[in-house]
Amino acid sequence: MILVVDSDEVFSKCLVRYFEKAGYAGQMSNNAVQAMEIINATTPEMIFIDVYLTGPDGFTLLNELASYPDTMKIPVAIVTDRDFSKYNLNDYNVVGVLNKETLRPEEVFLMLDKCLGARFRTCLGMYSEMRPGTKNG
Repeated sequence: MILVVDSDEVFSKCLVRYFEKAGYAGQMSNNAVQAMEIINATTPEMIFIDVYLTGPDGFTLLNELASYPDTMKIPVAIVTDRDFSKYNLNDYNVVGVLNKETLRPEEVFLMLDKCLGARFRTCLGMYSEMRPGTKNG
């Protein structure tokens, strides 16, 4: 399962749809408290998070994840419209930052491939075959 933590429900649904096309279950949370409840019940294989949430923010969630041995190794991708190039996020197992404003499905698949490996090596091909205007779409 891949968890999306974002207060933008439409964006979250788009990401979950990409995960499902790649053969993974996706789950959504719109806040850090609910996300920790989900993580405690079912450890996700990866988390996509917008750090600017209402209530406890995503940085609070990242700190919480980094505090426990069973969650500190979960790969995290930050999805945001802000510039994070100045920040060192290695302590939080952040594997990449994706720009919400310019995000393409291929970038999501590449991030999944980078973090989760062989199962996603064909995702870009699968996506291309499903798109309208392509040979199979």
